[in-house]
Amino acid sequence: MEDFKKINCVSRFIDGPFIEITDNHSPIYIIELYEKLGNEWGLVYSDNEFYPFRWFKYLRKFRTKWMVKIWGVENELPVLLYQHTYDENNKNILIEFDSPVFETNLKWIYMSENFSKESNSNVYITSKFSDRLKSLYNGPIKIINNKININEFCDLHNIYASYKIGKYDIQSKTWNFWESGGIFENHAKHYSSWDHPDNWIKFSDEELFNNILGL
Repeated sequence: MEDFKKINCVSRFIDGPFIEITDNHSPIYIIELYEKLGNEWGLVYSDNEFYPFRWFKYLRKFRTKWMVKIWGVENELPVLLYQHTYDENNKNILIEFDSPVFETNLKWIYMSENFSKESNSNVYITSKFSDRLKSLYNGPIKIINNKININEFCDLHNIYASYKIGKYDIQSKTWNFWESGGIFENHAKHYSSWDHPDNWIKFSDEELFNNILGL
């Protein structure tokens, strides 16, 4: 089934999936968040009591092939009102570099250029070395100052998705249920934390970038 939209709502993926419904078509909605697993879609999260004029943000921050479904009520029966599949084509994507090493940031900007070409997206990057990177890099990636207000920038430039490339604490950022040391959500796929699909302890700079962006 192709994506469609019968109510006023928005899906963005700024530091994780964000869903907002601004429509009183139904007194209550059901929202479902799916992840692509091989050739199938696995349900990750659902809310059966989602009211109009509310928003929801999911915790997972690394790049994921998402599908959002929103159900409402018509003639006292559930009806699918909205479906959106994650699609970066011609979208604006923000990548935040979080590394204290300049050479690492320089590697990542060229990797971001390849990512932009492969996804056919318009990539912006920000880094603590933004000014220095601008002086050395002469390519299509747009480099922005790291002192700006990220939320305002995303709104102003219609950013569809954003990702942070860095090494973030894993142990304290998992559910750690069943003594698993990770996150399982609603299916059997295991992730190390909300920030990282896998443990980065032995990753090179390039492997870290590719792992967070699922490349």
